[in-house]
Amino acid sequence: MSHLPDTLLAAKRGKGRLIMVENRSDDHRRRLGKFGESMAASFLRRSGVRIIGRNVAVGRGEIDLVAEDGDGRFTVEVKAGTRMDSDHPRWNFTHAKARQVSRLARSVGARRVDLVTVVVGADGVDIEWHRRVA
Repeated sequence: MSHLPDTLLAAKRGKGRLIMVENRSDDHRRRLGKFGESMAASFLRRSGVRIIGRNVAVGRGEIDLVAEDGDGRFTVEVKAGTRMDSDHPRWNFTHAKARQVSRLARSVGARRVDLVTVVVGADGVDIEWHRRVA
């Protein structure tokens, strides 16, 4: 089963069909990502930003948040992590990801791309807003 993605913990046969069991760590990352997006949207709203779209599908890609402020429309890439992670979530926003998000942003008429990082720890949540990253 080494040819299967890491997201699969096990595969079992049941009544003629293959049942795949997902790795719990992937479920945790997905929930962390959704939590991060919610926290980022709340943070931006409190900062005077209007959220006009969440998880906006554009072709084969997706924009985490589409927002507007006094400078116009922009997109927000959200990266979430925990204090237990070895790297800060901002380092997951690579040059390749910046190019991809910039292309998606242009397709929805956005003027810029911002990054919001959400770091969750036992003592609370840290949120950072990095403007005009792409």
